[in-house]
Amino acid sequence: MPPEITGAYVSCYAKGRSYAEATEKALKKLTDDGLYPEKVLEPIHEMESSSWSEHVKETWPDYSNNLPTQNEFEKAMQSDQVVYGPFGSYSPH
Repeated sequence: MPPEITGAYVSCYAKGRSYAEATEKALKKLTDDGLYPEKVLEPIHEMESSSWSEHVKETWPDYSNNLPTQNEFEKAMQSDQVVYGPFGSYSPH
């Protein structure tokens, strides 16, 4: 990470029987990818996988071309994969 950046954040999307299971799956994926989360921000939201396209339009319209399509997202959820939203970074003032 560049020295002027203190940390980063990302929304993770995972399927689980409960929000706790989905959160654990997302945390494992982050760790497997060499990222070490310090905190899970709340609230944790639940959404139907069929709502992905609408969610992207409302939340990250500028990044829609860099995120999975509706079909790709649904396949990822059916395959028990974790999908990352755009990463953001922060630094001290």
